[in-house]
Amino acid sequence: MLIYETDDSDFADSAIEALTRAGIASYRTGGALPAPPISDSTICIHIRDESDFRRANEILVEQGAVIDSPVQISPKLIVAGIIIGVLLVAVIVSGLVK
Repeated sequence: MLIYETDDSDFADSAIEALTRAGIASYRTGGALPAPPISDSTICIHIRDESDFRRANEILVEQGAVIDSPVQISPKLIVAGIIIGVLLVAVIVSGLVK
């Protein structure tokens, strides 16, 4: 099961070591080939047992993994979008009524 992607080979190595020390079976795939043709430099870190997912993520964060934050839309932007949508519908309807 894929749990993390990085282009930092040193991080991937240290993460695999930390996971192994914690008793979590893991492995890495990918990375750039040293000679042409150059492949994608993304290194994927995998765990073998899905039940280790939560602990593996905790370990990766402890090792310095970047956490993706969910995109949050401002409530003001949502209200503005609704107002613009209502005005647009009103303009379209008024054009059809003529």
